[in-house]
Amino acid sequence: MDFLNESAQVYVEVEDFPKLRDVLNEKLEAYNRLPKEISMDLVLFRYAIVHVCKIYRIIQMKRGHAFLVGVGGSGRHSLTRLAAYVQEFNVSQVEITKGFNLKAFREFLKEMYKVAGFKGKKTLSTVFIFSDNDVVHPSFLEDIQNMLNGGVVPNLYTPDELGQLRESLRRPYKRMVGGVETAEALEAFFFNNVKDNLHLSICFSPIGQAFKDYCKQYPALINNTTIDWFMSWPEEALTEVAERFLASMNGLDGHAEPLATLCSYTHSTTTESAAMMKAELKKIFYVTPTNYIELLKGYNIILEDKRQVVDRQRVKLRSGLSKLDEARK
Repeated sequence: MDFLNESAQVYVEVEDFPKLRDVLNEKLEAYNRLPKEISMDLVLFRYAIVHVCKIYRIIQMKRGHAFLVGVGGSGRHSLTRLAAYVQEFNVSQVEITKGFNLKAFREFLKEMYKVAGFKGKKTLSTVFIFSDNDVVHPSFLEDIQNMLNGGVVPNLYTPDELGQLRESLRRPYKRMVGGVETAEALEAFFFNNVKDNLHLSICFSPIGQAFKDYCKQYPALINNTTIDWFMSWPEEALTEVAERFLASMNGLDGHAEPLATLCSYTHSTTTESAAMMKAELKKIFYVTPTNYIELLKGYNIILEDKRQVVDRQRVKLRSGLSKLDEARK
């Protein structure tokens, strides 16, 4: 990667993997200190680091777009945000609200285009995260396909909006390009900037018929992106994630490591049993990283409940023994 040595950013093969992990952990800590960003509690195991590097390389390419395919909870959104932060890119993502329709979606695109076209503060480069949960209406994917094919959505602006946009473009055009400020030159400057600086990170789950239909109906998802498959977490990753969760729990001194191994084993064997059930009974049961996180959270809840029960029983026992002692005296 080219971000390990900030003084001379040259793309080289990573030979010191622990150093790469340390650098990304520092970047993650710096991201979590940002006031306007939601903190990301990530465990950067080797598998996750590889994906961060892949996404980083994809969005670094001119007009590069990523198609991240994986089940829920695999880290597609969070790792994209981290890769964009390392690259110092802007990040945009749709916030779906009640009544969100095509008009609202296109208004969002217009604002994002301005950031990528001329309005970005530190940089014009922008990553647009779009997931299958954001497909409120099929026409959204029509616009995404147009962006992948031609870089922009055709006929997005009305003539009046284009006139206002040209007026906003005059100062940045003069600063960055110079020359005669014709309508055609201003529009070409804007749309070429959008094409060069806007990178899509499309996060879809392969589960269900919808994924197959989307890929058939919108071939640009396959043809004009770099596909990165998020496969099942390896046992090493499962163990590291469990160790991070268990480290935050009280009273597990000396037991956290074997418990982490047990949690990893439980998830792995459940995945194997799900594959057996599919082969023998033709029933599909999906075991996702989200299930694993819920397992760890559930263990913590049960542990706290049991501790409270034991504490109450201890108080009752102590009180009973105290009364017996008083009666004997």
